[in-house]
Amino acid sequence: MEKSYIPKGMKVTGDVVSDGDLQIAGEVNGNVSIEGTLELNGSVMGENIKVGSVELTEGTIQSNIECREHIGIGSGVTVIGNIKAGDAEVNGAVKGDINVEQNLAVGSTAVVEGEIACKSINVDLGAVCDVNLKRNDQDNKAAAFFEEYLRGKKDEE
Repeated sequence: MEKSYIPKGMKVTGDVVSDGDLQIAGEVNGNVSIEGTLELNGSVMGENIKVGSVELTEGTIQSNIECREHIGIGSGVTVIGNIKAGDAEVNGAVKGDINVEQNLAVGSTAVVEGEIACKSINVDLGAVCDVNLKRNDQDNKAAAFFEEYLRGKKDEE
């Protein structure tokens, strides 16, 4: 798979589309749509980023992100926008809703504000989270547990 590169000091105004991987060290003012992996240590300001997977090491994104697979947000990254991904690891700052199909790992350096929907979540001590949390699957284990518990209490009476 081919890899494209936007170097530090280069500013792209307009949409970026690629069927390969992309590394952004410069700036993009527009939408990004790539089939492969996005590596970021620059900035993106646009409406939408659609990618296969994302590794954000440092920089800023002001855009919604839709990622088919994994998104990794490093401690030097700020994302302002909604995120949709297969699974995610957040160590940076995110202001927006996060919808993850599987597991969300929130590291100790993370700052997260918004609504989170995921199947499972792990939050490390030290993370700052101002969130509403929803479970992504329709599994009502907690409701079933309490219903069974209350039924058992009624039977005891």
